[in-house]
Amino acid sequence: MILDCYQCSSCYFEDKKKSSRIDPLTISEQQPKKIFENVLVVFVCVEMYDSKEEVEEAAEEFGSLSEMIGKRPIVLCPNVHLSIDKAPEKQALWLIGELEKRLIDQDYEVHRLSFGYHKQYGMECDGNVGSVVGRRFYGSDQKQFLRLLTRLGVCPPESLPNDMPAWAKILTERLLKVLVSRSETYNVAKRMLQEQLDSTGYSELWTCMLFEGERKPIEDYLSTLYEIIEEYSDVRIHRAMNLSVPDFANAARFLFRKYPEAIEAGRVRIYNSQVADLEFLLTRSSVLLAFPKKPRKTGSHAGEISFGIYCKDEDFAKNLIQWYSTFLVDARFGWIQTESELNAVINELEEEKFQNKRE
Repeated sequence: MILDCYQCSSCYFEDKKKSSRIDPLTISEQQPKKIFENVLVVFVCVEMYDSKEEVEEAAEEFGSLSEMIGKRPIVLCPNVHLSIDKAPEKQALWLIGELEKRLIDQDYEVHRLSFGYHKQYGMECDGNVGSVVGRRFYGSDQKQFLRLLTRLGVCPPESLPNDMPAWAKILTERLLKVLVSRSETYNVAKRMLQEQLDSTGYSELWTCMLFEGERKPIEDYLSTLYEIIEEYSDVRIHRAMNLSVPDFANAARFLFRKYPEAIEAGRVRIYNSQVADLEFLLTRSSVLLAFPKKPRKTGSHAGEISFGIYCKDEDFAKNLIQWYSTFLVDARFGWIQTESELNAVINELEEEKFQNKRE
């Protein structure tokens, strides 16, 4: 559950148009224009797996906010756009109602706005400490892990914690190591690479990046890629690159021209990446997922990494390898085997970007 809070000296909200994208049975009656003074406006977004546990955490947080800015009437405004992991409408509507009840029980004056409308609104915010506050409530550790698996496409959106596959129990058993800084994430990636390169026999790497450096991320980790291609002939590299980004598109073209034999032999396999806000390194025995400080649209890169999640487990890695080929790799294009195919893919992605900007 996400709360986006604004201390307002005055504000207004007016329903304009019903949403055409949600279950019509969940849309409230249209409300007339409402004007408020000296209130706390709270945009609330219910996420997948949220339950009364998150409602309780959110309600308790209002005590801390009251200590900061004083107790004042609360305006609850549904806002599904705060998260890409939004809950189904019926679940969201019910939990927002539960939050309203919980706040009323705590002696807050609550004004709950309609659900399912595009709204016109205006706010005049006080410029003091606490005038804008954001909070997110995840609930149990199991829910956090399930949210991650769902985001990665490993579990379907309707899954519950007990529905997680057996190999994912690694998550709930705390065998994952959270890397709390960018430098720690890079160091683990370097170690993973070295372990893979030092191993005997046939090796494979699945990667969005190679985590060598952060000064000029594209140039830095591509230099490691070149080293592997030139010095480790027994290693196959599955390399997903976000080809809608010009720097990556040019880097991919360079690979085809610099290493035609490796490309033709399948030692370097280039794909278009469908993911922009997740970077990772994957071997047959280890997984490293790395996240930027703020997930962004096309253009995220290694220099923005702020933390990572690392696991060394062969069963877990095996399943993530399957995820790589089914979720991260753009199925429209698959394995790009020739430079002419690459240019066709890049041209198509450029046209899509152009059309999206026009819209």
